Amino acid sequence: MVMVLEDDVKFEPFFNQKLNALLEEVVHLPMDWHLIYLGRKRLDENAEEGVSGTHLLVYAGYSYWTLGYLLSKSGARKLLEQRPLNNLLPVDEYLPIMYDKHPQDEWKAHFPNRDLVALSAEPLLLYPTRYLNEEGYISDTEDSPTVLTTPSQQGTTSTPSPEL
Repeated sequence: MVMVLEDDVKFEPFFNQKLNALLEEVVHLPMDWHLIYLGRKRLDENAEEGVSGTHLLVYAGYSYWTLGYLLSKSGARKLLEQRPLNNLLPVDEYLPIMYDKHPQDEWKAHFPNRDLVALSAEPLLLYPTRYLNEEGYISDTEDSPTVLTTPSQQGTTSTPSPEL
């Protein structure tokens, strides 16, 4: 297992203890898992169910922000097997596609094996240091000239066209 963290995350107080408690639950899961979000932007919180037999995990719904996550070796293998560099898109779009929670069916069609088991810490353990429009906020994507936005979309995340 590997932990992936963005360089600008804010750790919850007592992060180490909370992470250890979460990992203790993970060890006793009766199923294989591939990805566990530690921090993210939930886009449909009501669609998430708790993982049976746990107190700190839910099945991840459609999410943005890959602030931090745990990835199992089999999860990494599943992500690479779909050859994402042949159909390039932001990782926070790719991950929900791979666990089949992305709303764009046209995009999902480019990745036929969408059986990644994605969970999330609940409550989350990581948050952004700064949010959009806060002093010192920097984003490689939200204000990128590569990601096209219209004036009405300023301050929102834009998604690439379905023609991957």
